[in-house]
Amino acid sequence: MFPGEHGRESMVGLPQGATSSLRSYAPIQLFFLMRLSWLQRQRRECINVLNANDWHMRLLNKALYSTYQDCVREGVEEEAKVVLRQEQQTN
Repeated sequence: MFPGEHGRESMVGLPQGATSSLRSYAPIQLFFLMRLSWLQRQRRECINVLNANDWHMRLLNKALYSTYQDCVREGVEEEAKVVLRQEQQTN
């Protein structure tokens, strides 16, 4: 079963109450939100190992920015901000 077809009202990684009401996400919105979350985890794992100027870190940062812009374009900017804030709180 496609991940976006079941349980679309709740987004994995978003805390309860992250949105003002239950919302149904389109598959493309879920794709970009889950990609953003995955990239954040990758960055968290690499941040203490790699130099900030290492090409791997620069690539991750560019991918994060690009994926955030995709979230904005698809109308899930607030959810993307929640994903990014969660990462800042865990550091």
